[in-house]
Amino acid sequence: MASATKNMKMPELLIFAKSSAIGFILAEVWRTSFYMGSNFSLLLNSVPTWPIFIPMLLPLLLCIIYAHKRKALTSALRIVQSLRVDILFAVFIGIWVNELASNWLAKFHTAIKNLDPNWAPAITAFFCAIMLSQIIRHHISKRKARHSQLYFVADEEIGTKEEDLLENESQAESFASMVLESGAHSGLIFGVDGAWGVGKTSFINLAERYWNEADDKVIVCRFEPLRYASEPNITDRLIRDLSSTIQHKVFVPEFKPVATRYSRLLRGKADISFLGFKLSLDPSQDSADELLEDIDNALKYIGRRVIIVIDDLDRLDTNTINNVLFATRRTFNLSQATYILCYDTEILTGTQENAEKARNFIEKFVTVKLNLFIDSSSIRDFLRSEWKRAEREQRLIPADTMLSLGSILNELADILDGDMASHYLPLIGNMRKIKRFINAMLMMQLEKSDLGQTDFSKQDLINLILLNINYPGLFRQIYSEETDGRSGSFSVKRSHAEKKFLNSEGFEEKLKKEPAPAAFLIKQLFDADHLKLNSFNGVDEPTMAIRACFNQPSFRNLENYLKLLVRFVTPDPKDTFSFYQRAVDRIQSGTSITSILESNELNLRNGAIVHDKFWKLLVNQSHELKDTVAQDAINTLVDYLPYYPSIEYHDRGLRQRSIFSLLLLLDRRGWIGRPSQGNNSAENTVEIAHRIFGEDRHQNLGLLQRLSDPTRGILGWNDLMLFRLQCSADRNGQLYNLQRALIVHQDPESPTTGQVNNLAKFGMREISQETFAIFKRTYIDTNKNFITEADSIPDEEFLGSIVNPSGNNFPRGGIKDKQDIDSLKQRVPAIRSSIKTFIIYQLSNSHPPTGSGVGCGYYDESGTSDSGHIAKIMNQYMFDYCFNPDVDTENSFLFLDFCLSNLSNSFFYNEDELRYFATKEGILGGLNPKTMGQFWTNHKEKIREVAIDNPERQVVTINYIASYSEDLGEVFCVLDELSKISTEMDPE
Repeated sequence: MASATKNMKMPELLIFAKSSAIGFILAEVWRTSFYMGSNFSLLLNSVPTWPIFIPMLLPLLLCIIYAHKRKALTSALRIVQSLRVDILFAVFIGIWVNELASNWLAKFHTAIKNLDPNWAPAITAFFCAIMLSQIIRHHISKRKARHSQLYFVADEEIGTKEEDLLENESQAESFASMVLESGAHSGLIFGVDGAWGVGKTSFINLAERYWNEADDKVIVCRFEPLRYASEPNITDRLIRDLSSTIQHKVFVPEFKPVATRYSRLLRGKADISFLGFKLSLDPSQDSADELLEDIDNALKYIGRRVIIVIDDLDRLDTNTINNVLFATRRTFNLSQATYILCYDTEILTGTQENAEKARNFIEKFVTVKLNLFIDSSSIRDFLRSEWKRAEREQRLIPADTMLSLGSILNELADILDGDMASHYLPLIGNMRKIKRFINAMLMMQLEKSDLGQTDFSKQDLINLILLNINYPGLFRQIYSEETDGRSGSFSVKRSHAEKKFLNSEGFEEKLKKEPAPAAFLIKQLFDADHLKLNSFNGVDEPTMAIRACFNQPSFRNLENYLKLLVRFVTPDPKDTFSFYQRAVDRIQSGTSITSILESNELNLRNGAIVHDKFWKLLVNQSHELKDTVAQDAINTLVDYLPYYPSIEYHDRGLRQRSIFSLLLLLDRRGWIGRPSQGNNSAENTVEIAHRIFGEDRHQNLGLLQRLSDPTRGILGWNDLMLFRLQCSADRNGQLYNLQRALIVHQDPESPTTGQVNNLAKFGMREISQETFAIFKRTYIDTNKNFITEADSIPDEEFLGSIVNPSGNNFPRGGIKDKQDIDSLKQRVPAIRSSIKTFIIYQLSNSHPPTGSGVGCGYYDESGTSDSGHIAKIMNQYMFDYCFNPDVDTENSFLFLDFCLSNLSNSFFYNEDELRYFATKEGILGGLNPKTMGQFWTNHKEKIREVAIDNPERQVVTINYIASYSEDLGEVFCVLDELSKISTEMDPE
């Protein structure tokens, strides 16, 4: 090789021949144009000069514009800067040859001179039309349009420092400077090593901008082997791309022929078939080293260094990678070239059996290696604020869209700023993965979902999105197991035996089978121990409402998450915990409960179910309510009772459940002072009793009086009797403060602990006596038939009033269509019958406390002897007035209806033959058997006659429908037995 360099190379004769040919053609075109123009000018001798001046300038102007668009001026400048006088001399020789050959072309020239003069404008117009067409098409295609915002984030490498969001510019500039300062050395190869998505291409783009601006003249050739992975000769492609890049930058006509010969040398012998003959063409006799030296000399002549960047090396298969490295090695003799390889070592070696050997093979080629890393702080800053700059400078996606995702992005930033960042970095540790994450959220239309109005945990949502992106098979398994009402192996299960939440069997084994990042996400989402679900008591309602691990019938959280991510279904805010939590928070901040309940979101026009959920949450958090808020809650709930449906349809009897909410509010906050502050002593909680009886500061506001207010009618009495019943200690209602208050109110010295039945017997005396006293004043003393009044209640009242406390109208109950109305026609009589029998039973039965509550009839009207005097008065009222046909013939119907409303069914029965029948204990409905027997003895003839005359009459209850014709026979038999027993007990 050393001796070869001393020999002068033969000039590229073809280059000079081409230059002379160009000169010859240019001269001939000029001569032909002159002849045709001279002919046409003879037609214009009589025309003034100035009218034809502009048409003559237009073709010239068009040529200048066309040349500019084609960058001809730039190419000409590049040729001039090359100072190739020899090439220019060859062109002049071509012009001279054209002059010498003019005699040979005389006939052609004579023919041109004799052409019709109009050929000149015709040919000119033809070429002008061609150029104008191209100019117009180019203008249309390049016309600057308004930049449209992208709906998704494009995964494009950056090209300017303004786009550098990860602050790589300084490192890229330092690397570029080091490459320049290292000079051009044969065999010098730099390596840029980094994981996929770390931004290797963007890093090289920033470095290339520095190289292009450097004083040292550099040509950067970007070779992408991935584009030619299927081609057998990568070296050939490398030389071609290098040749194209160099010729685009500088004028060096010798380079292409030499590169072409080198490519032919690499390809070897070529075969050509022509007319049945097969010709074999051998490449030039020059060696590869000689041809490479020619290429290197061409580079030295132009005084430029070449930086060859080979990107995406790690995306190729093993054989192609070896070919690329071999191609690089074969061109090491280019002393003016510096190579930069971009790759990920772990990818290059990870799939091979002998990773260490593969790593050493890479290091054999790479002389200097730079490792690229991304700090989690850079990604964190992008998620929190830098995306605003990116949106402004790169038009990623609209700012309002990113703002709607801001809560999730900020949560992800907090995760990357926390202790678990190292676990998340493999999943979200570079900009490519961040863009995929944002695009996934946009595809799920999360920007259209107000996540602040839902119960979704942002951390759980992030973990599920990462599972969906990185492990779609695992995500599909979760979806198939945990949707459509199913509860699979991922969601936690209730263990009533251990009183805590547990993972399903095999959960740990499932974790072991998954890759470490996937197992980490699964653990974050569903591991009961990691989530500290140690006991039922330790899991509050907010946790139950938002965490993805719960997928039980009452909390289908995981299914809601999955439907959001897969089907873009967002739960109705009125079905979420957070919706009502915000309402409670507003109340704590000073907003009145009435204004909350009458707001558009919680108005009863939305159905009573929204009030049901609101009161449930408020009661659950009542321990922390301020005193004023607690008092407002009790009063508002009492005021709203008439406006809630009593019927168990659509809204499921909210009025009855609201009584339980009222009792819990009283027990927890029925006095001044929060229980958490230690103010629930007997002296303080006795205020609950004052509130119930309307004493002390609650004068004229007693709950017993308010619940039984005459304007509330029979439904108010149902509220009152249900309220009284639940106060009984033997009902296991866990109303300790309320029950203690009833005891202390009667006798401050009486014990509040001990046997439950004794506590219930003592505590219920005063409230039972007061309740009966109100009933007696309302109905017995005024001779009003309670049952008749109950039967006269309009059906609509069972659905709730049509006017709320502020006077604003809202639709009744849940009536929506004719089908609903028909169903209600069957349900209203049933609830009416249930209310009548319930009130009568509670007032008249004299049962002591045995677990079902103490009846009012157990007590006397006053005093403490508890001889059942109230029961005697109630029996007398019912049989002497309400049921007595002598008072009103219609009372016979009331008695028969009452008996048919109290049929019984056997404890042991066949479900296919469920039957209700009359029993002595059942038809009493809490009344005295002797008194009923005597009543039947005295009035059975009149009552039987009424029954015979009305065989089609029916009684509808919640459990069955009884008719006079089919069911009264058994009732009469039981009544006859009671009559016989009463006669035997009292012969007189």
